Amino acid sequence: MDLQLSADALDASKTSALARGKLLVTDLEVLTVTPTSAVISWVTHAARLGMAIPRPIAAGTEVAIGPVGGPMQLVHEDPTPRVYHVVEVTGLEPGRSYQFRASSDGQLAAAALRPTRMVGCCEHTRQFTTLTLPQGRYLTTVAVVNDIHIGERRQGIVLGALPTSVTPPPDQADYPRMMCAGALDELGTRHGRPMLIANGDITYDNSPEQNLIARELLDGYGTENIDWIATRGNHDHPRREDDPFGDYFVGYQQAQSVHEASGLRVLAMDSTRGSGGGWITPGQYGQIMAELESDPGRPTLAATHHPVTTDAAWSSASGPQFMLRGRDRLKLQLIERQAPGVFLHLAGHTHRMRRDRADLADTNAHYLENAACAAYPGGFTLVHLFEGGYLVNFWRLNDPAALRWIYRSRWQSLGIGAHLMLGSTADRNHRVDVDLSGLTPSGRPVPAELVC
Repeated sequence: MDLQLSADALDASKTSALARGKLLVTDLEVLTVTPTSAVISWVTHAARLGMAIPRPIAAGTEVAIGPVGGPMQLVHEDPTPRVYHVVEVTGLEPGRSYQFRASSDGQLAAAALRPTRMVGCCEHTRQFTTLTLPQGRYLTTVAVVNDIHIGERRQGIVLGALPTSVTPPPDQADYPRMMCAGALDELGTRHGRPMLIANGDITYDNSPEQNLIARELLDGYGTENIDWIATRGNHDHPRREDDPFGDYFVGYQQAQSVHEASGLRVLAMDSTRGSGGGWITPGQYGQIMAELESDPGRPTLAATHHPVTTDAAWSSASGPQFMLRGRDRLKLQLIERQAPGVFLHLAGHTHRMRRDRADLADTNAHYLENAACAAYPGGFTLVHLFEGGYLVNFWRLNDPAALRWIYRSRWQSLGIGAHLMLGSTADRNHRVDVDLSGLTPSGRPVPAELVC
């Protein structure tokens, strides 16, 4: 039902619920913004006391939207009680600014996390601008998922008896498998089964059982090196006497190169060492340089589990020792600068969504950290390629069971973790103009959100 609704009416309608003081309508996020759609989400729970996870409270869902400067329409009204509220608004115009109001039972949703409370951000202004398509023909889409952690039993930093990690409810004890399976299902059923980069920390501690589960999940998605490619993360590091990840996927410090149907080269590298931090050995550097030198201009998407910029290293709460070591960060960027076809380098590891600044000013490559799949923010990223550039969109899993776990895992690290992981709307959704005309259309159908 479309109904014109003024901002004043929405503000007035929240008064009674706010006065009761029992319901918090919070964690407002403009999560995904495409050329023709936007996903707006928030949660409802009781006032949080102490360090416990706040009690969820189910409530209704309402969203009104309209062009900035014009009237808003109530585009979604659902009285069904729920805790995690996710509304996808479709039919929008590319490059247009919209204002919105999101509420539950008449109470306006409020931003609560640091990146959503900054002056000028979408949640602060309650406005967003849809993306515009890059120039040229649509070529293909690549998906990335990382930090799956098959076998993990609690999420967050474990510090003895301190409540810095979150344990799942008994019926979600195997949440990593649930989240991975959910991501693969949504990629297959809704997003056209794009080529997938599983970018490290696929297992929790590289046991044979964990690798078997991960392999079965990915084989269910498609064929290795055609439909998916896997890199190693620090959790997948070889064990003292064996290396199950090497048995099921790829050997230690081995670079992999595959060509997608469009001609895109995916160069997946092993950045792991023996602890949280990482390195790249001389032998693998030889493989990387030989591959890039064989066709330096071919459009190439590079991937390592560890971020590879100084900006990432010094902005991480875990510090630079948690990242790729300094000399490898610079060397890898120099190698990628010498191969002008490298236009994007994807990383995981930090569980955050963040666009990083390159150390070299004259490089063609952009650097992006991708958020975790296993827990909050809980999703995957799509990279849509066109002849004149690409679009990045982060999508959260939308399955009710996954949303239930994401709500719980948001409170890891005493509730601080989410402030560091979500990133801004622009970190999660942006356009980059770059010449990809050396590729050819893969034949993949154009995703619905890109059809204007």
